[in-house]
Amino acid sequence: MNPFFFGSSDRALYGVYTPPKTRGRVQSGVVLCAPFGMEYMRSHRAFRQLSSLLNREGHHVLRFDYFGTGDSAGEGEDGSLEQWSRDVDTAIEELRDTTALDRVSLVGLRFGGLLAAQVAVRRNDLNRVVLWDPIVRGKQYVREMLQSEGALPENGDGSTAEVKGTVGISGFPLTERLRAEIEEVDLTTLDATAAQELVLVVANEQPEYLDLRDAWKAAGVRGRYRLVPSAGNWAEGDKFGSALIPQAIIQDVVSCLS
Repeated sequence: MNPFFFGSSDRALYGVYTPPKTRGRVQSGVVLCAPFGMEYMRSHRAFRQLSSLLNREGHHVLRFDYFGTGDSAGEGEDGSLEQWSRDVDTAIEELRDTTALDRVSLVGLRFGGLLAAQVAVRRNDLNRVVLWDPIVRGKQYVREMLQSEGALPENGDGSTAEVKGTVGISGFPLTERLRAEIEEVDLTTLDATAAQELVLVVANEQPEYLDLRDAWKAAGVRGRYRLVPSAGNWAEGDKFGSALIPQAIIQDVVSCLS
């Protein structure tokens, strides 16, 4: 395991690179795109296990923190969808430079899946992109986060009041700018026909996942849908900070890339 900083000096990103543990196999690279907020904390051990299993299968793996999150430079309020999308690009280039590989794959969990999908449609140097329980509709995602914090007050007529400024989501800042950016995203309307191969791996058959699967099929996207029944409530936490490690779906993500 090699923890290090990469990117520019004023926007340094923290990453952990782990090399393959096997020899004699065709080696490839995988960049892991993490969720946001509490889901990032709850998925940390799952990502570590996923990284280890991928290493055993001959993959180079890079997991990293977006700018303004985790151990990367910047403050929480500095985060933006545009910046974090560029951070994924930076991580891809870093892994390619480190390993001398021409192409790498992406695995994005929850919010990381939303970012991975956005990156996949504008690059032609990716092998495969796995969207693991991804955020499909940003507006729904933002609303669920605000509701979880009791930050959606109702007007006298029963309508929802407009939320202003930065809102804390389990201790993580969700700025007005970031909310607006996320709310604009709907993966079912994203033109993904140019993507190499997209794999949607989900723990539960939610309506938004079926909508995304059907949208891919209608548009002729090179995509696959895989339902692997598993525990998948990434936002649920407790005072002990328990992690979620759904073994079956982790194994399936490895098989998708191997």
